Amino acid sequence: MTLVEGVHHVTFLTDDIDRLAAFYGRVFDAKKTLDLTEDGLRHVFLEIGPATVLHPFQIAESPALPRAPGTMFQRGRLDHFALAAPSREAFRELRRRLEAEAAADGHVRDMETMWIMGFHDPDDLYIEVIWRKPG
Repeated sequence: MTLVEGVHHVTFLTDDIDRLAAFYGRVFDAKKTLDLTEDGLRHVFLEIGPATVLHPFQIAESPALPRAPGTMFQRGRLDHFALAAPSREAFRELRRRLEAEAAADGHVRDMETMWIMGFHDPDDLYIEVIWRKPG
C-alpha cells in the first residue's frame, strides 16, 4: 500500500511575492489559488502542476533570505528541490522558458535514467527540473 503520492507543497520565503508569482506564472503557467494575509504575513499558493504547489510567504528582507546562490550544502536548511517534467517535450519547453528568463544557462546533465537542469528563481532559490527517461 502506498501511503504518500507526492509532496503537496513546498514553503519558502520571499521579499516580493508578486515578482515571484509573475516569474512562476511565466515559466510554469502557475495559477495563484490562494492569496492571504494572516497575522501581517502575506502568503500564496502557486499551483505549478496537478499535484504540486509552491507556498511562498512574503517577509521583509532578513538574514533568512540569502541573495547569493551558494554551492550545494551552503544554501541553508533547504538546499534545493526538484520538479518533475512529465515528458521530454515539457522538459525542453521549460528549458527554453528558463533560458529566456535568464534563470538557467540551459546546461542539462544526463544521468542515464534522467535529465537534470538547474535554475535560480528571482530570489536565487536553486531548483532543479528533472525528466525521467522511459524504462
